[in-house]
Amino acid sequence: MAARQPVPRAEKDLSERQRYWLKHIRAAERAGEPLKTYAKRLGLSAHSMYEAKRRLRAYGLLAPAAPRKAAGRTPMPPGFARVAVEPRAAAPSASLRVRLASGALLEWSEAPQGEALRELIGLVS
Repeated sequence: MAARQPVPRAEKDLSERQRYWLKHIRAAERAGEPLKTYAKRLGLSAHSMYEAKRRLRAYGLLAPAAPRKAAGRTPMPPGFARVAVEPRAAAPSASLRVRLASGALLEWSEAPQGEALRELIGLVS
């Protein structure tokens, strides 16, 4: 059984192959190009680039991945949910309507006040 290689802690500790991929990953980032596009343009293996990037991140030699954003959406803070405001004409007698993420619709003829409102918000959030 082969002995395990020590985990590189600095660029100087990288193997020649790791330095090769690090150079290409940084070049793609400087160019603002996705790794897949960069690799295709230079005839490199995109899979190998992504694997090298994953390992270099694990070693702490590349910055961690930024959280992914859904296209066209602004990230929401934890504990909040998107709310859709519907026209009052759909329910003229209701002064408060809450549609839950499950699709259920709650309606009140009078909006709860004070502690009752706080309790309601706690239940639906």
